[in-house]
Order: sequence, then structure tokens, then C-alpha cells
Amino acid sequence: DVKDLRQNPGYDNVCIFTYEETRLATNEFRPDHIIGEGGFGVVYKGVIDEKVKPGYPTTVVAVKELNPDGFQGDREWLAEVNYLGQFSHPNLVKLIGYCCEGDHRLLVYEYMESGSLERHLFRRTDCSLTWSKRMRIALGAAKGLAFLHGAGRPVIYRDFKSSNVLLD
Repeated sequence: DVKDLRQNPGYDNVCIFTYEETRLATNEFRPDHIIGEGGFGVVYKGVIDEKVKPGYPTTVVAVKELNPDGFQGDREWLAEVNYLGQFSHPNLVKLIGYCCEGDHRLLVYEYMESGSLERHLFRRTDCSLTWSKRMRIALGAAKGLAFLHGAGRPVIYRDFKSSNVLLD
């Protein structure tokens, strides 16, 4: 449950961040750091470094702040921490850590520099996707899904869409 996560993440590779650390990492959740928005809340680009969390290597991150009035509640947030916290696969975005302080629920992920597949397919970008690149992306997405479906406790990912396929 959420209360347990405040004390112990249960996974060695997942870090617990304070709300203040996530606030510092995103420059106080500045609007110009927003890289995504949806029913779940807002995603910000941020940097975790020595000033944010002493001893932590400088890392560019994506910080997802749960909207308390959105579709994703504590149960879904907790499921994301529990599932992504235990998995490591080259075709899945890495969950670096989370914040569970007061009413604040945030997830800290590795930052994917090239953004979403949706952005490349349906919006003007500097980088066009050749058919060869599209096939590699489709294969990578299929490998990620196959990994989730074949896990010890299989995961059915219900939100598979081009905006959730992130490119590095």
C-alpha cells in the first residue's frame, strides 16, 4: 500500500525522492519544463544532480506529477511503482524513483530525448522516420510488450498507443 512505500521502496534500483527534490529538479515545476499532459497529470523535464540529491549522479529525468482529480488514483499509481520498479528491459522506460509525500504522488523516469512516436508520426519534427526506423520501433515496442506478457506475473498493458511509445 502507499503508506508502506513511504518507508521502503522494496526495490534496490528505485529511489525515494522528497517533494522538495522533485520541485528542485523541475525548477519549481516551471511551465516551460512541461513535456506532456494528460488525464493522469503533467510530465516535466528535470535534472537530478548533486544540488537536488547529494551523491546522486547528474541525470536528466521526466517527472510525472499525478493530478489528484485525474483518472489515475493511488491504486494505479501504486501499480505503476510496483510493476516498473521490479522490471528492467531495454524496451521499457526505466522508473528511477518516486515521491509519496502528503498528497503528492510523483514518478521519476529516465528521460527519453526524442519524445513520443506520436510526435514523430503526426506532428512536424526535424527528424523524419524512415520505414526502416519505423520497423525497428515497432519491433522494440513488440519486444517490450512480449517481456511484460511473459513476466512471472504477466502484465497486461492497457494504454498502448503511439503517444506512450517513447524514443531515445
